[in-house]
Amino acid sequence: MKKTAILGATGSLGTQALDIAREFPQDITVTCLTAHTNYQYLARQANEFQPPVLALTGGNDADKDALGALLGYKPEIIIGKDALVRALMASNPDLVLLAVLGIAGLPAFAACLENDIDTAVANKESVVCGADVIRKMMDETAATVLPVDSEHSAIFQCLRDSYDVSGVNKIWITASGGPFLHMTKEEIDHAPLEKALKHPNWSMGQKITIDSASLANKGLEVMEAHYMFKAPADMIRVVIQPRSIVHAMVEKTDSSVIAQMSPVDMRLPLQKAMLYPKNCKFTVNKPLDFWKIGKIEFIEPDTERFPCLGLAYDAIENNTTAVYNIANEMAVDLYINGGVHFGGISGIIAGCMEKFASVRPADVKEILELDGDVRQYIRQRY
Repeated sequence: MKKTAILGATGSLGTQALDIAREFPQDITVTCLTAHTNYQYLARQANEFQPPVLALTGGNDADKDALGALLGYKPEIIIGKDALVRALMASNPDLVLLAVLGIAGLPAFAACLENDIDTAVANKESVVCGADVIRKMMDETAATVLPVDSEHSAIFQCLRDSYDVSGVNKIWITASGGPFLHMTKEEIDHAPLEKALKHPNWSMGQKITIDSASLANKGLEVMEAHYMFKAPADMIRVVIQPRSIVHAMVEKTDSSVIAQMSPVDMRLPLQKAMLYPKNCKFTVNKPLDFWKIGKIEFIEPDTERFPCLGLAYDAIENNTTAVYNIANEMAVDLYINGGVHFGGISGIIAGCMEKFASVRPADVKEILELDGDVRQYIRQRY
């Protein structure tokens, strides 16, 4: 029985993680659930799983009281900015699923590494913003770090559940291409919000859907692969695979290629991480039907039409991955609110990478300070 803390329980990944906990009650016991402000949904989850610790990272005393009033039992309820770290430590987990949004997950990830707590990472920002600081902590911890992003889980599987890239020539990360795959640069640069939010394959939140449209999400995944697998940037390639059947491929030095293929369902990488090292039957979705699939198409990405992808490789080279992530987050928010055209997202990222190129954070505190500085700079300019 693995004691599991789910940070970000009310989000899409958190709710799907609870599907896994529901499916494997003999393997998983939930010891902690956290939310930002949605205490009503958290209460429903808590009443079902009854973890001893709950947290609201964006809640106040009134929210805490309201949450308590909705519960049929009496757990410890923690609120405040440091609630993630305090809650995970109070729950004494064997495994933490890090599924919160943005850089807010970084202190919690660092706490897991410092305390040798196994961590399933669904928060790529913690890796991308943590960069060399987090990579050093990963090297020094006794904890097992498990990838949850479908592409990184796929790479991990292709490497036989390891991070060993010796004998690897290339790592191929696949992308759907998003809604703008066949549009011209002019059309993309001035695309309205409603078109950017029409993903061809699935329904997601606004931020990640827009990142998929710009290929910034794929750029963030390249950075994450660089730090998670200690793979040089020129080893990691992106290929468009519009039907999202192949999630990643590993090309060995003998030119043979191992591909990971599976249904589009985040519960599969979640299950693999949450039950690791057990490999259990996946029962919540049907397996692939190759007769119905027919053919699989691969397309080379165009970094002129999608400059955010090229900028990601520049960020790895210039040690500005944290700046890239922060600037992209702010730029997407500006686009959603009509502050810039779609084509302006990459311009904001590039400008911030140049402005903060000399900043080299030495620890998590300095990374969080850089986050504030980049955000202030963008607010002043836009």
